[in-house]
Amino acid sequence: MRSLNYLFRRNIINSSTTNVYRWLLARAQYLQRLYPSHLSYSKSKSLFGIFRSLINQYHRNVPIDYLCGSAMFFNRLFIVNRHVLIPRRDSECLIRHVQQLYEQDTNSEFLNIPRKRRLQYFLVLEKSILEIGTGSGCLSITLSRLFPNWQIHACDISSSALRVARNNAYLHHCHSIQFHRGDLFDSAFLQNTSFNLIISNPPYIPTDEVPYCDAGIFHEPSIALFVDPPLKFYSEIIHRAKQEWLNDHGYLVFECSPFNAHQIEQLFIEQQQYFENVQVTLDTNQLLRVISAKKKQIFV
Repeated sequence: MRSLNYLFRRNIINSSTTNVYRWLLARAQYLQRLYPSHLSYSKSKSLFGIFRSLINQYHRNVPIDYLCGSAMFFNRLFIVNRHVLIPRRDSECLIRHVQQLYEQDTNSEFLNIPRKRRLQYFLVLEKSILEIGTGSGCLSITLSRLFPNWQIHACDISSSALRVARNNAYLHHCHSIQFHRGDLFDSAFLQNTSFNLIISNPPYIPTDEVPYCDAGIFHEPSIALFVDPPLKFYSEIIHRAKQEWLNDHGYLVFECSPFNAHQIEQLFIEQQQYFENVQVTLDTNQLLRVISAKKKQIFV
């Protein structure tokens, strides 16, 4: 608190950002206890020196989640650093959409069972899940906590991101999730495997929009954000899903930008011999955010 009072007196901070600085002070205290002699600060053992360094980074638009080392998602705390995207509330609607899809399937499959008992069947469903581009692992881990019988495979091209995801899985006691490092565009990646559900929040921001992005976004991994053309990952995932990855009657669920949702919908329509039941869902801000489709049963 003396550090805060000193900064107030020097007009370095003001009352409008008090909570932010309280978080940073708590983080500084944690770092000082954790790494008392190994910090890359000029005053490695000075709480004030650590705190001041965090404030300087904050004023350089480093996201507060990175400075604090954690972010909330679906009422759970996740470890984050510069190697993974910061979990956002918008992504929570993907989880809710998956819940709704399987609730609908369960209700139609068990019509003769009382409604209250259908939930029991829903929770014990055994499904195989693939997440492409897991990052912090927040989506896979949340699904694993909601549906402990699901066999979840989470993949990413970044080994640094996978380390964060594994730490988060350990933190949330999700020991059954299998993590894979691989490139979506490698034809040998996950060959001869198939799943009941594929989810992904792939890169979708066109590089020509970079000048218009908020400053804070440039501290997040660009490989997880920017891509040209913007539908590159969606097209490839849809192609691999229809060819081998997605089982008949399985679901493919994407998070998307409100600006390309209808283009992704069109990709599914162009593959209507393989996909049906295309749905687009709004997020909490009433923006198009999640799109899904169900794979038809293919008779050979």
